[in-house]
Amino acid sequence: MNTITFNQQLSDKLNKELNPELFSTPGKGEITVVANEKKDLREYRIITKDNKVVDVVDAYDADHDAAYQKMMDFLKNYR
Repeated sequence: MNTITFNQQLSDKLNKELNPELFSTPGKGEITVVANEKKDLREYRIITKDNKVVDVVDAYDADHDAAYQKMMDFLKNYR
């Protein structure tokens, strides 16, 4: 499976798991996950390579809440 297809499928699964707190959009080599509320400054970049998650970067160095932990627990299967 190519990177774009993998990222699209993982993003779709993340959206099912994380909505309504967080929303993800796929890209080439990464998936961007943002908070659904405009006042909430949370953005994470899930870096992928060879159909695996290799890193998660917190763009704002925000406090991690239950939605972040839920995302990280979900991603354990993809590392």
